[in-house]
Amino acid sequence: MMKWTVLLALALAATPSYADDPKPAADAKKEPAKDAPKDASGASAEVKVGTGVEKHEIAGEAASFPAGTTVWVWSRVTNGEGNIKHVWKLDGKDVWTATLAIGSKKWSTQSRRTIPKAGSWTVEVQTEAGASLGSVSFTIQ
Repeated sequence: MMKWTVLLALALAATPSYADDPKPAADAKKEPAKDAPKDASGASAEVKVGTGVEKHEIAGEAASFPAGTTVWVWSRVTNGEGNIKHVWKLDGKDVWTATLAIGSKKWSTQSRRTIPKAGSWTVEVQTEAGASLGSVSFTIQ
């Protein structure tokens, strides 16, 4: 019996946890990007913003945060490959880009920033070529 318990524990520990099964978005805050190149591969991204990520899902989801908050942007990419970018924009101007690896056809990833002052933010998820896969907007007060 002990042998089977150890084997089961090893099998569960070895199971990959990086790929997620798609789940319907309750309150997806996707916005189509204006004048962005379109992705021909059929890749797309569900994008959310919050105060953390737990078990491959956003936590503390909101549309507004106080200054000084570490804001997390989470994306679940479907049919993506290679790398994607989280392009952080303050009042429409690019301020920071995170390049994130995609490991399978269904993959969740995230980036985060501690934002010290007020403003209107958008984070756009893009392919390496710059095609928009989705975006999320939020306000720092």
